[in-house]
Amino acid sequence: MYAKTLTLHKGTDNVLIFNFINQDQKPVNNSTATFTFKIMNSEGTDALLSKTMEDIDATKGTAKVTITEQDLDGITAQKGHYSIERSQSNSDLYDAVFVDDHQGGRGTLNIVDSVYPEHTESTSVTIPDFNDTDGSTTHYSSQFASTGETTTVQYKPSSFTGIIALEGATDSTDELWYDITADINLDDSSTTGYINVTGFHPYMRLRIEEVSGSISELKVR
Repeated sequence: MYAKTLTLHKGTDNVLIFNFINQDQKPVNNSTATFTFKIMNSEGTDALLSKTMEDIDATKGTAKVTITEQDLDGITAQKGHYSIERSQSNSDLYDAVFVDDHQGGRGTLNIVDSVYPEHTESTSVTIPDFNDTDGSTTHYSSQFASTGETTTVQYKPSSFTGIIALEGATDSTDELWYDITADINLDDSSTTGYINVTGFHPYMRLRIEEVSGSISELKVR
């Protein structure tokens, strides 16, 4: 069997079909054989996955392996290798399936984030304790920056009544903050909400005009 570079897509099921042939390019009868498909990292030092292959037509040398979405959940996108091991029902021996014309037993495999985007961890943003000694009902979160062309801000209110909005500035010491979003009015809300921002803003903060309750948590990614 001679194979090209394989690609596995995270976020979906991948079905790989193999045709097993001999040196004369003729199909191999695999009726008495069991094949195990193995994935390892690029250095060959860590086994990432091992699955038994299924026959499609054993007499014609065709078999498949299904790498499910769940199989790849715990594996990061990376360049790695694969191998196929054969065992015969009438023998205790295990042998490698050659995947190139140089009798190589290890092929190249890429695991990629293509169906779903790569997961990015959220970063918590501090909301200083509200101090209304000056009579003001408005306070602000700590400053944070855009994470790219699109930034998602998650806020978690706790019985909050009032107004929130995102503001931006070009300098961390700049007093000229501008509105990024329109005011969001909340009434005794404890429902987590999201604000999606398109475009880059060097500095951002959440303006909180509090009547009652609080914004208990703020995260950005």
